[in-house]
Amino acid sequence: MKKMMVVIKDEILNTGKEDPRRMVHSLKVGLALTLASLLFLLNPVFHDIGSNSVWALQTVIVVLEFTAGATLCKGVNRGIGTLSAISLAFIVQIITHHSGRLGSPVCMGISIFVIGASTTYARFISSLKNYDHGVTVFLLTFNSLVASGYHDRTVWKSMFQRIYTIGIGCVICLIVSVFILPYWSGEDLQNSIIKKFEVLAELVQAEIEKYFQENKDKEEDNKSSDDSSIEKKYQEILECSSKDESLATYASWEPRHSRYCYPWQQYMQLESVIQHFGHNVFAIHGCLESQIQVM
Repeated sequence: MKKMMVVIKDEILNTGKEDPRRMVHSLKVGLALTLASLLFLLNPVFHDIGSNSVWALQTVIVVLEFTAGATLCKGVNRGIGTLSAISLAFIVQIITHHSGRLGSPVCMGISIFVIGASTTYARFISSLKNYDHGVTVFLLTFNSLVASGYHDRTVWKSMFQRIYTIGIGCVICLIVSVFILPYWSGEDLQNSIIKKFEVLAELVQAEIEKYFQENKDKEEDNKSSDDSSIEKKYQEILECSSKDESLATYASWEPRHSRYCYPWQQYMQLESVIQHFGHNVFAIHGCLESQIQVM
């Protein structure tokens, strides 16, 4: 038991040491949840909201991300998805209401099937991958409104209160993410590209030194220890990073600030160039490591 506690303690400390920003982000999430919970505590001010206050807490948990760009992206997606679903559900509700007693359930079933199938298919479209959260919120809100509103007409009043609380949650996320020790996706993307440039330069320098090295015995002694680190560096360069693609997307949502007013999508072209040069250097590395070399 004591050994397990030591392992857990080391894991917690190492997580914070790897990136101290994780601790700050955790505190920011705690602050945002505390602010959102005030909707429950301040009954005289928000007495009309009632149990819908929980949507503010859910919005904070879902929307508030590590960087400001990711938070803005999710917040806008959630807002647009909710409003679009309410508008479409309202139209379906009117059509269902005028379809008669027999036509109402048929109309409702057809609308749920068509919207559910088309929305799910839309999630497979590559150009809509960045808006997957908004599409999911749209599908969930639309189905809950149409299905529950068939028998309960008061659900619309509750839905407008839900919009109000979701808006409050998004505002809290925006304030905490952008104005309190903000972390920018663009800055993380730039640091990632710079690191890959540095690793590529180190690999080129290592291959040049290996080619011109005269002390073959020394090279053979250090070969086993160097190969593992070199392989890791090549893997870091050659692998396509989905994390960098996400950072570029989120950075485009961020306000243009400080000296990071760069076209972030162009950074992915830089990464492609780095990978191209990395493949060339890796080919040279394979030639130098081969037992039979053409003279």
